[in-house]
Parts: sequence; structure tokens; C-alpha cells
Amino acid sequence: MKTLLAMLLAAIAWKPIFAQSADTRQQLIAARDTVWRAWFAHDTALLRRYLPPAAASAEVRDDVRWSDRRQIIESSRGLAQSKARLVNLTFANTHIAQSGQSALVRSNFQTVVESGGKLDTTRGRATELFVRMGKTWVNPYWQLEPGPALTDAGRDIPLPDTLGANFSIADSAAKKGTMADYDALIGSWEFRFQNRRPDGTYAPSFTGHWTFEKKPGGALIEDRWRPDSPSTPMGLGLYTYRTFDHERKVWQMLGTWSEGGTVQPGLTWSDHRFRFAIQRGDGGLTRIRYLSIDADHFLWRADRSTDGGKTWLRDSGVMEATRVGR
Repeated sequence: MKTLLAMLLAAIAWKPIFAQSADTRQQLIAARDTVWRAWFAHDTALLRRYLPPAAASAEVRDDVRWSDRRQIIESSRGLAQSKARLVNLTFANTHIAQSGQSALVRSNFQTVVESGGKLDTTRGRATELFVRMGKTWVNPYWQLEPGPALTDAGRDIPLPDTLGANFSIADSAAKKGTMADYDALIGSWEFRFQNRRPDGTYAPSFTGHWTFEKKPGGALIEDRWRPDSPSTPMGLGLYTYRTFDHERKVWQMLGTWSEGGTVQPGLTWSDHRFRFAIQRGDGGLTRIRYLSIDADHFLWRADRSTDGGKTWLRDSGVMEATRVGR
């Protein structure tokens, strides 16, 4: 078994996932998330669907502990019987390489499990093999080993407070905008963007470029947002289209990545100081505020909810933009 797995892993040619479709990347990340959460929830139906009969895992510490499919499912059952529950699951530094119908997913992980009123945090590195069978990426092998904690880069974007975007999603039903809402943003911008993880820590910031173009007629705006990467085409990025609804006096928006995938619908409006937006996509709800807007600079902050707006991760994404062209 070890020889076969070594040959499988060695045979995968390293090819950045950015060279593949966004759908493939999303499918692999979704499959990874499904397997992990199914194990913690002891969802045997999902485990049997995603783990083929010959599945195996290796846990590397002082030595290697191997488990077959039956043992993997039994260990899941043992966790469930202990009444422990998964509180948080986080991945970082995910690298995906695909060759044909196989893909290797490498990442740092962190799990937080509650048992008996106490929280237990486990951190490590995961190497996971996925093979496409029909429309499903099954998971015949993974290896877990101890690894460093996800580092907290701290806040890197200067903001006036820690309150987040902080407005009611009900505002989308009553607030109004104008056709001039985004005139100050038309042109090209360089940005620094930073994500906040579910545990409250901050990932390192990265740079990119963002362009806004108003089309003839004045009621349609196309913007393209892309991280800086010399390995990807200039046209690749997140495209958002805003069209002004003259009857409702709001902008309707629709975003999607140029490689394809799901669409992210939303609404956006304004007051005399800020621009606001509500957008749905990737299994959650995002509320966005543009602030400190002047001719050559603005700030952007977003809160994220995965429970329909009951709770929010404030400043799940923050950004500072500086004009580089008109």
C-alpha cells in the first residue's frame, strides 16, 4: 500500500490550480470540507460516499499510524460517542496540483473541538489525494502531521475603528442610491487586501488592482478586481456588474470570477458619506461599506455571516485602495 501511494503522489505533476478552472478549485475545496466535517459529525453516509473501499490515512507523529476505511469510520464513531463537537475548522496556505482525474491538496489546518466544557485546539499539515469519479471528487488517501499554528499577521489596513461594516441588512429594503454613487471610483486603483479568519486572527495582506468603468448611458458599471500574480493572465479576476434600477433607486449587482463558478447577486446604495452593499455568495452573506472616499483614496470593509445575518465576523475582509489611473 505504501509503495502504491508513494507512486501515486510522485506521479502528480505540479500545476498551479490557477491554471485550472475556478469550478475545479471550488469542487476540491468543497470535497475537502465535506470529508472533514463528515468525520467530525460521524456522517457515515457521506463518509462512505467520499471514501472509496480502499481508502487509507496516515497520521505522522513519532511513527506512522495507518488506518483503513473501516478504522477511519470507527474513529469518527468514537468521537461522536465521546460527545465532543467541532467548534471551528480552518485551513490556510492551500496549494492544489491537478493531473488529469487526480489532485493533490496540501494545506495547514486548525481544528477546535469542545468536550466537557473545554476547548482543544489541534494544528497541523494535511496532504490529501482526491480522484474524480463521475461528478464526485473522492478522497482515497490523506496524511496528517503536526505543524505550526496559523500565524496572526495583525491588522495591516488602517481603519478608524473595529466595528466592521456594521449596518442592518434591512437597510437594503429602504435606502436609496443615485446614478452618481460610483463616479468617484471610476478609474484604476492599486489595493492592499487582508482577510480575517473565523477565529479572529488576520492572514497576511496582499496587493492587487481594481478598475471601474462606467458604460455609455451612465447606468451600468463594470469593475474588475484581481490580486497581483505574474503567473495569471491580466484579464483573470472577479468581475462585478452594477446596473442602476431607476424605479427602486438602488444599484443591482452581480459578481463572478472570470474562470466561471457561482454568481454573487446583491444590492448597493449610498448616503452622503458611504457606499453600502449586501451580497450573497459562497454559502453566506456579506455586508460591505466603502468609506473615507476622496479623489485618490478609499477604504473598504466587509462583514461575513453564515447564519443568515444572525451573527457576523466583523472585518472579514478589509482593503485600502490608492488611485493609479483615471
